Amino acid sequence: MPKKIFLIVILGSSLLSFAANAAADGPVVKASVDKTAVFIGDRIRYTIESRYDSGIKIKFPQFNGNKIGDFEIKDSGINRTRGIFGKRRAIAWYEIAVYGTGKHVIPAAEVKYSEEKKDVWAAKKTDPIEVVVGSILPKIGRPQDIKDIKGPMRFSEIGWLLVLAIIAVTVILLSAYFIYRKAAGARPVRLPHETALEELEAARSNFSRNSDIKEYYVSISDSIRRYIERVFNLKAPEMTTEEFLNSLQDKHALSMDQKEILREFLKACDLVKFAKYRPSKSEMEAVYFTAKRFVEESRSAMSEKSERRGT
Repeated sequence: MPKKIFLIVILGSSLLSFAANAAADGPVVKASVDKTAVFIGDRIRYTIESRYDSGIKIKFPQFNGNKIGDFEIKDSGINRTRGIFGKRRAIAWYEIAVYGTGKHVIPAAEVKYSEEKKDVWAAKKTDPIEVVVGSILPKIGRPQDIKDIKGPMRFSEIGWLLVLAIIAVTVILLSAYFIYRKAAGARPVRLPHETALEELEAARSNFSRNSDIKEYYVSISDSIRRYIERVFNLKAPEMTTEEFLNSLQDKHALSMDQKEILREFLKACDLVKFAKYRPSKSEMEAVYFTAKRFVEESRSAMSEKSERRGT
């Protein structure tokens, strides 16, 4: 047992002595590449690694003109890690490329180091690294993937059938487009009151099938609001009833009686939509005929005013 303890002490002393000598000699610095034979333009990963003790700071080299010798730097970065016993490791990496064939040398790089609380710097250099750059062209004979410039096409070489087919398809598509546009433009324009009366009739028809009172009132109310929107260019469906009625105050195409009818109509609809009011059968019939009468009378009044303005 004493012999084993003696060996452990000797081994520990040796390690401490080695570490002390290593600290005195400064950090360990080395450079490497992931490949030493490449083609023109291929990227090479060049790394400068430093292993050093805590309490030491290092500076990796700064390369002027974004170049390392003949090599252009495409990308770069630094990774730092901490190991056991206070050891540290830093790796500066560079993605580099060269655009000339032959042998190229990555020159020695200088890594500076100093104690953290001092500003006295020493330096260590890496070994230069030789890289052989080959050409992508074959060494013997003419390149196989480069062809002579082709002369002008002769008249007889043109694919006339294909050209005529493309022209015919283009003419057919253009003709169909213009025919469609003409047919679309020939459709009669529907007037606002015609659309409103159809929507009112559809609301009444839907109610006879599903007996949904709220849906019936919502449909009739929205039909009148859309009608007003088309006639006066108002965003009626987005307004509250009060906002909507206030916006009609300066619309002289509607008479005072028509505005009052519209006010009572919309309030009756709001009672059903928002206050859960249950109208009688006669009230449901009345709301339909009131809406229809409003559309027909306001249409006639606005037509007469338009005719007077025209004369």
